[in-house]
Amino acid sequence: MVAQLTGTDLARVCRDIAWTEISAMPGHGRAVGPRLSATGQSVCWDRDNLYLDSLARMQLATAAATWCNAYDAGFEDLFLARRSSADWADVMVRARQSGASHFTFATSGSTGARQFIRHREDVLAAEAQAWAQVLGLITQRVHGTPVSRVIVLAPTHHIYGFIWGVLLPLALGIQALDADIVALPPLLTGDLVVAVPDQWAWMSKAQLSPSVWPDSVYGVSSTAPLPKMTHDQLATDQMAACGRPALCCLLQIYGSSETAGLAWRTDPDLPYTLAPGRARCNRKGDGNGDGISLQLPGGAWASLAIQDQISWASDTDFHLLSRTDHSVQVGGHNVSPQWVTDQLMSHPAVKQASVRLNVNAKPARLKAFVVLNTPGSTQQRAELEAWAIEQLPWYAAPGAISYGAELPRNALGKASDWPD
Repeated sequence: MVAQLTGTDLARVCRDIAWTEISAMPGHGRAVGPRLSATGQSVCWDRDNLYLDSLARMQLATAAATWCNAYDAGFEDLFLARRSSADWADVMVRARQSGASHFTFATSGSTGARQFIRHREDVLAAEAQAWAQVLGLITQRVHGTPVSRVIVLAPTHHIYGFIWGVLLPLALGIQALDADIVALPPLLTGDLVVAVPDQWAWMSKAQLSPSVWPDSVYGVSSTAPLPKMTHDQLATDQMAACGRPALCCLLQIYGSSETAGLAWRTDPDLPYTLAPGRARCNRKGDGNGDGISLQLPGGAWASLAIQDQISWASDTDFHLLSRTDHSVQVGGHNVSPQWVTDQLMSHPAVKQASVRLNVNAKPARLKAFVVLNTPGSTQQRAELEAWAIEQLPWYAAPGAISYGAELPRNALGKASDWPD
């Protein structure tokens, strides 16, 4: 249960909050280093190569205080005085002991205004228990070893990483080990690897030692649909002979920061199945049963606003169609191409811009077509590209920018794609 959260658990979350916020700050992305660096469970911003001004420190403190709702207990100012994520964890423990409760998860802000969604502790704990039930069913189905350890590649301050990388291990009473795709620890039979689609795509192609992937290793993916090709590569036994992962089961989770996890599947050709405590409902009141409701502790049901179009195959199973907010997935983040377009248009050198997902890039990244105020200016190109890298979150910065005298259009005058 959530009451078992320790300072060590919160230190992991604090590290990921600090790392995410600092890495997205202009000029600090490279200085902060990888998510799991030699500093272990702490990120310190008093280092010579990581000087943060007062505004940056305020941004950091706000992110940490908001996540744990320290405002409930009047502890928000203490985060500003602390200079490392390890010290933050101590403040979080004290804030929770003094009345701060529940957890608030932030959207990326690249699909519109950044939103902060507060989730009840007991609801999140119940969800972890629900996924423990699903894992029990899956291990019985594949005649595998029960999950005995969780390897966490997803950031633990995001709702997906928090539920699967912090609360689920607590619910199961097993160890959680944070890891990175470029430094995977030796896996053991019964391990569950928690990652996002881009991380799975990298692992499916990486030449890893076959000894890294023993029998009965499980995987879970969320934040976006996992491409069928990637899923099939990861779940194919023959891949082990090539030194690539061969999972006994790969679980795909459907959900969002607003709703948490809602449904699951283990085969990309099959529909999603609602998780325990979720049910089909008539969210719009039109009798079509197009929504999903959540059973709260105590028995009441709450209708959830989902951000995708779905097609029901039964009262418990559905196919995922498309997002209603036109965002795309890049590096585990939902990004609005229109939002990125607006950011590029704010640069003084840009006259017009168009942004799309480059599906040919592996992993997928955004691409942009830009019309400069001074066409052909190499100086304006260099300034814009440097600005995009420094000012935009790494997942929102276009991986490639093309230039021309006007935006690409087809014979009917409608906006069209362009060569990569």
